[in-house]
Amino acid sequence: MTLKVDIKDKIKQNSSMFVNFIKNAITASPKVQNNFLEVTTKVAETALKIIKDADLIVDLNYKGKEFWSINRCKTSCFIDGGVDRTSIISSAPLSIRAGSYIVKPDATSKREFFEESMVFLGDLYDPKNELYDFVDDDFEEDQMLNKKKDGARIIFEAATIVKHILLNKKFDYCFLHGPLEATVMPFTVAGFPTFTKFAVENMFPFINKNSNIESRHFINAYLEALNYIKKSKFPIYGIVETSNSAPYIKNLLFNYKIKGTISDKDYNSVIKTIKKYKITDSHILEIILSSGQALKPLEVKKQLAGFTVTSGSAWEEKMDSFPKVFIGYIKTSDNQAPVRIESLNYPKYLIKDYEYILGTSRLLPNYGFPVGLNVVDKFAKIPNWMSKTSRKYYATHLLRQAIKNKDQNTVSLAVKILSKKSRSWKNRPIGGISKWVNLIIGKQLELY
Repeated sequence: MTLKVDIKDKIKQNSSMFVNFIKNAITASPKVQNNFLEVTTKVAETALKIIKDADLIVDLNYKGKEFWSINRCKTSCFIDGGVDRTSIISSAPLSIRAGSYIVKPDATSKREFFEESMVFLGDLYDPKNELYDFVDDDFEEDQMLNKKKDGARIIFEAATIVKHILLNKKFDYCFLHGPLEATVMPFTVAGFPTFTKFAVENMFPFINKNSNIESRHFINAYLEALNYIKKSKFPIYGIVETSNSAPYIKNLLFNYKIKGTISDKDYNSVIKTIKKYKITDSHILEIILSSGQALKPLEVKKQLAGFTVTSGSAWEEKMDSFPKVFIGYIKTSDNQAPVRIESLNYPKYLIKDYEYILGTSRLLPNYGFPVGLNVVDKFAKIPNWMSKTSRKYYATHLLRQAIKNKDQNTVSLAVKILSKKSRSWKNRPIGGISKWVNLIIGKQLELY
């Protein structure tokens, strides 16, 4: 069987990309399907040749009982963050926490325990300016709110890792649920608020307390955190379940174009195909890799000036200051796409570390993801009852401020928060037009 035919068969039999294509392309003719297979095969074929030429594939050796008898003495920390899901007009996520799940299999006591490493309720962002700068467009307002929540979760997860380093925790491994370095582009938009001085000083005590307000912007605070994490004495990895982009393949292709192995024409053609068909690392690598195989890390620059940030932005130059990320992949199961592994330093003990990640993932054979991250994900989520409680607390807090200070901005915000209600299916009319009309008439009569 030729390489091309073999890859085609793998795409049809084992590729989530092909499955999704078939699901979404209801009217796709055999010709369209065949074209999809051809272009995908071409990308996979090119990627495989380069990967083999660069000797990037490693076979991991995992043998259940034998592996855990050797590694049972190791202490691992799994981290994830949760944000209040309640929609509220404020510069602050009402409540946020980042949890740690710490495990040492051979411990006689405290074999495993949870730790609410970072907890916050109130104004995480500085309310002096942007808090009261309301916009008329509800969509724009919601977009900014989502950015604030994402920024809060990311910074709290980073702060949790920083806290463990500051406290000189003796971990053998530390794992974050998600990328170790997030893409900061969404937080470079004009008007994105700075953190409060109180929040920054408590999250990152090593930041200069006399620094200006700009240092409390997400970009600067996050950069300081990443540089501090990079100095950690224990290995820290971000584990991403499914890649939504193709940083590994793109960087690999670019490196070989620079070497002259791939022509500019072929490079541009493959990149165009990747973009057109939204091909990700996961799509290609689940075809290339077998269960128990991994890819050696490549150094990738995540923050690109002029690409992720509008040219001329105040943060354009800052993008070059962010550390590069080492990205690798592990195929933990035949049934799942490879997981992405991120680190700020090239792994000192690559095989041992990747085998540990594989071992913790094999404990969830059908899911193929480190079991500790699955556990801490549930722990970090903020339940609905807590969201409702925090919302009531915050509304009360604002009203007290309004009464005490007689500040019109605070009064306006409090009124807006308390008056803004979302439409719920529970409030829909239960019957036809006649029932709805009768209901309205009945409500009107109650007023007299």
